[in-house]
Amino acid sequence: MKHLLKYQEWQTPYGWETGDTSDLANGSNTWWYPARMLGIPPADYVLLLKDTFHVDKIRYFPNKNLLVFHWKNYSDCHRFTAFINQEARKRRFMI
Repeated sequence: MKHLLKYQEWQTPYGWETGDTSDLANGSNTWWYPARMLGIPPADYVLLLKDTFHVDKIRYFPNKNLLVFHWKNYSDCHRFTAFINQEARKRRFMI
């Protein structure tokens, strides 16, 4: 059953992370959903994370098509989470 994309933050030993954890077994936290929702290419999504939301660590694993990123600063992570959730509500982006 589809639902509105909704990110939430959590802390790991590496820093702060965010994603949609509502249905991980069915891909709710697929990394390209925000890019698709915003209508931007994946490369621009990476630049958005780095330049606008100041992500501290970002890495792409091409053999798994996996983008991993985190912040040391909670407020930057929270600002990104709030932005994604606001856009998902505004655009009614269902996953």
